[in-house]
Amino acid sequence: MTPRRLLATVILVIAPIVAAHAQGVEGTRSVTVFVGTGLTLAGNAIEEGVGTIDGKPSVLVEQALSNHFSDALRLRFTGSLGLDYNKEVFATFAYGKYNGTERIVGSVSGYPLRARLSNSDVFDFEGGLRYYLRPEGPIRTYVAVAAGLRHLQATDATFRVVEVGLTLDNQPYFKGSALLIFGGDTGVSYDVSDTIALGVELGLRYQGKPGAEPLFADPGLRSVNDTGSRWSLPISAFAKVRF
Repeated sequence: MTPRRLLATVILVIAPIVAAHAQGVEGTRSVTVFVGTGLTLAGNAIEEGVGTIDGKPSVLVEQALSNHFSDALRLRFTGSLGLDYNKEVFATFAYGKYNGTERIVGSVSGYPLRARLSNSDVFDFEGGLRYYLRPEGPIRTYVAVAAGLRHLQATDATFRVVEVGLTLDNQPYFKGSALLIFGGDTGVSYDVSDTIALGVELGLRYQGKPGAEPLFADPGLRSVNDTGSRWSLPISAFAKVRF
């Protein structure tokens, strides 16, 4: 066999293998819709403080965000582009809703002080990189990193002490804020056709510290809402369309 024929034979044998290997998610465009909720892992809604409310001796105790808010709903819309065999970039727009719940947060004149934070909406803009551990086949697994900005709507709070007839309605609590968010995701999907996949995803997100409104007149209680950052665990199911 001449060298030229040998080279041609090698190319014919190797080319299909290289092409198959290079396929993966390279050049693939997709749109994904996520529906889910989330769990708060860390972060406070109220810090402790001692002072007076309406001239009455008052105490507030530290309260976790998870005790006052539930992530009632998270919707995400993601567009992705495959860079190579197992990596793709993505951009996401997301909407989330926090539902406030009334809780006992301390006492006024020895009677229970109840507080309810208002429902709040958030809007996220993220970008990131997704790495597929299994980029081909009916079952695909991946990990991802993401970062972006979150717009948190302003939050009010209503305080009540039933026994003394005290009600403070709709007190400004958290300012509307643009907050840094970043984190990671891991997920698995199953191809129900050549273009459609269904899956589940578990994430981890950090949210920066929201701005705090001046709350009570007493200096000892004025900054009990000056709380810190937040870690949460978003959980989603999703449908992906590739084209």
